[in-house]
Amino acid sequence: MLRTIGHILQTLWAICTLAIGTSLGAALGFHWIGWIGAVVFGLIGLGVGALAAAFPLETIALIVDGL
Repeated sequence: MLRTIGHILQTLWAICTLAIGTSLGAALGFHWIGWIGAVVFGLIGLGVGALAAAFPLETIALIVDGL
């Protein structure tokens, strides 16, 4: 039961970090540069979101301790 809850939470964490990273990257890229910036920054945000999804404990510690 706890293992299932852990898998569900990790899946939700991965989906949220990927979505937030991509959305923020695309929004900032579109605001600063335009469509090309939205695509490029969106891909960069996707990569950052993937790293955050792969290492959830380190990401949370980084957020709590401050960048």
